[in-house]
Amino acid sequence: MSLDDSAIHPATAAQLERLDLDPDRPLVIVDADEVLLRFALPFRAFLEARGYRLHLTEYSLTYAIRLDACGSVVGEAENRSLVETFIAGETRHQPPVTGAADALRHIARSAQVTVLSNVPHTHRGDRLANLADHGMDYPLVTNSAGKGPALAALAARMRAPMAFVDDSPAQILSARAHAPAIRRVHFAGCEIVAAILPDMPEAHFQSRSWDTVIDDLEQNFLT
Repeated sequence: MSLDDSAIHPATAAQLERLDLDPDRPLVIVDADEVLLRFALPFRAFLEARGYRLHLTEYSLTYAIRLDACGSVVGEAENRSLVETFIAGETRHQPPVTGAADALRHIARSAQVTVLSNVPHTHRGDRLANLADHGMDYPLVTNSAGKGPALAALAARMRAPMAFVDDSPAQILSARAHAPAIRRVHFAGCEIVAAILPDMPEAHFQSRSWDTVIDDLEQNFLT
């Protein structure tokens, strides 16, 4: 569950620097995959069309891709190739998580919204265009590895409260380690991902729907 939290990638640092933020207005930072956009469901269809299947038992794709004919776990190189091929071809076309666009519009009435995504930096344009297609045209920062350092950099610029919404247990831990003052919301909008997520006492709140995320932010953050 650990991630490399040692440094901010230069591409991430440059994007953070370009963000136009009001330090006195609340800031909500949201992940993209399984929070705003569906990844697992279209990836499952992508695999099935090629004779594989997705067998998720934990929050990791390392052992989750299997040969459909025999159920054997594919090797590391084949796994990586399948994931990279999917990202290259489908980042521009991922469907939205139910309620995500309406939720962000609601949040944006009283807070700034920034998307912090671990999509590869080379696919930043695809992610921006896909989000815009679904009514989520907000500033995007692409990141690699742990998000904690990027969150800490944002926190250093802010006086108003901040919240962070992500489905990854490792990213919740990274946020706690580097930017503990930020409210941590552990949320997955995909049913098959939510079903395998562990309890996260390190999060301030856990949810499986944007409606309850909004309720939590309104009660504890958006005052």
